Amino acid sequence: MITHVVSFRWKPGTTPEQVDAVEATLATMPGLVPSIKTYRFGRDLGVSAADNMDFVIVATFDSVDDWRAYDTHPEHDRARAEVIRPLIAERAAVQFQS
Repeated sequence: MITHVVSFRWKPGTTPEQVDAVEATLATMPGLVPSIKTYRFGRDLGVSAADNMDFVIVATFDSVDDWRAYDTHPEHDRARAEVIRPLIAERAAVQFQS
C-alpha cells in the first residue's frame, strides 16, 4: 500500500469559507477517482505549541500506479488548479510504502 500525505499552509487572508470550499471539493475525490482506497483530510486543530501546517490530506492507494492515476486524474488537476493552489502559501508532501 502507498500512503500519500500532503499538508498546506494557507496564504494570509484565506477565509474559513474558502477552506470550506476546499473541503467540499476534496470530499468529491473518492467518488471521482477510482484508484483511491482511503481519503481523509482536515484542518489543524491548533492544539500544538508547534508551528503546524494548516491543513492535511492523507490518502492510501494499492500501488504507486494507483497513486499516479490519482495524481494525474483530470478532476484532481482541476481541484488543484481552481480551488487549492490559489490559497497555498506553502506545501509539503510525501508518499511512502505502508
